[in-house]
Amino acid sequence: MQANLVQINVSNGGMPKTALAEGARVTKDGVEGDWQNDRRYHGGPDRAICIFSEELYAWLREQGIDLANGSVGENFTTRGIDLDSLAAGDCLRVGDCLVEITNVRIPCRNLNQWDPLLLKTIQGRSGWVAKVVEEGFVRAGDDIQVMRKGT
Repeated sequence: MQANLVQINVSNGGMPKTALAEGARVTKDGVEGDWQNDRRYHGGPDRAICIFSEELYAWLREQGIDLANGSVGENFTTRGIDLDSLAAGDCLRVGDCLVEITNVRIPCRNLNQWDPLLLKTIQGRSGWVAKVVEEGFVRAGDDIQVMRKGT
């Protein structure tokens, strides 16, 4: 299966993030039009992009938590990438943009607004944060190329 970007999501702060139909420019600061309420813990150069997958949303549904894409606050909703197989230093080419995985996403306690078990359930399957190496434009449907660290 070819990996691709299902949605690019933004908000004025907080969750959920909503899909941009036309796509967006991605800069070193993140997706244009996106903001985080608490910049001490969210956003910044090494956490400019948050990544979560449709596969993880499907897994949450199996756990009894039914959420729409963008609900957990990700900027990039992906399909076809085993996010569990990624590591810090791996890169993703998405559209014109190149991002580098920097760390596992630390789930925010605000996730419990959707379900009181979500924060506990999502531990270990919370997605990734990434820095922007090459700025560019991305849109839903863009292919994603995974480049492993050191290759």
